[in-house]
Amino acid sequence: MTEILNYDFRVLLNPNEVPVFEEMLSEMAAAVLTVMIEKGEHKGKWELQAIFEGKPDEAKVQFLMEQASKMAGIKTPEIKINPMENKNWLLECYQSFKPITIGKYFIYGSHIDEVPSDKIALQIDAATAFGTGEHQTTHGCLEALNELDFEPEKVIDVGCGSGILSMAYAKTFNKKVDAVDIDPESVRVANENASINGLSDLMTVWHSNGYESVKDKYDLVLCNILARPLMDMAPDLKAHLNKGGVAILSGFLNRQERWVLKAHTDLGFKFLKRYRINGWSTLVLQKGEE
Repeated sequence: MTEILNYDFRVLLNPNEVPVFEEMLSEMAAAVLTVMIEKGEHKGKWELQAIFEGKPDEAKVQFLMEQASKMAGIKTPEIKINPMENKNWLLECYQSFKPITIGKYFIYGSHIDEVPSDKIALQIDAATAFGTGEHQTTHGCLEALNELDFEPEKVIDVGCGSGILSMAYAKTFNKKVDAVDIDPESVRVANENASINGLSDLMTVWHSNGYESVKDKYDLVLCNILARPLMDMAPDLKAHLNKGGVAILSGFLNRQERWVLKAHTDLGFKFLKRYRINGWSTLVLQKGEE
């Protein structure tokens, strides 16, 4: 008999509901995967699949679903948590990961053989750590990097996840970049991705709870985490940005944008630009005069 280790459930959602459920379930699920349905009676809807390593606490899952439904303003969908066969679903996930083009960047998995020569190529396999370019927040940050109108000399990626933003900067400008994350696994994966992409000499990655072990000041700070940590760390961001420095912040829903923006403008940050993609927001801010 095949040993069963993982469990999952699937639910159909409207496009505007997906970000809320993704954010709510990500604290508990090992992976939250989404795909748009292109044919049939549910065309235009999105299927969300939550995957758990081991049998989850069904009461907690139900609570999270109820909270997400309340935030989305819909009736709580019925779910059935099912056992999955013991297979390498992470491998299956990244093999189904299609290449993404965002401006000058081409993000692809190791299963892709052909890479366009006119793009900045970043090889990242899905599900190794947060940040493949597929998620709207990472997409927004890459859009902002793609349109950056100056060449920063000192850069740090706070909450680097897979290291995708650090790698994008390093490959764009061929300059060194720092990266930190609170999760030791993300630090490991970011270092591994740096090696795969030939960027080990340009990227320095270490473990840090926010800016706790960050000593320097920077011209550009990349920070794709969540709304509350961004708000809490706004004073630290100000302390670690050079005068006139720029911050690209993401990881929050459109409806949370005003709270994140206020936390920073109250400290003298200047709003430069926003990117909104399928319910998620990215802000570009500049440190004002001291």
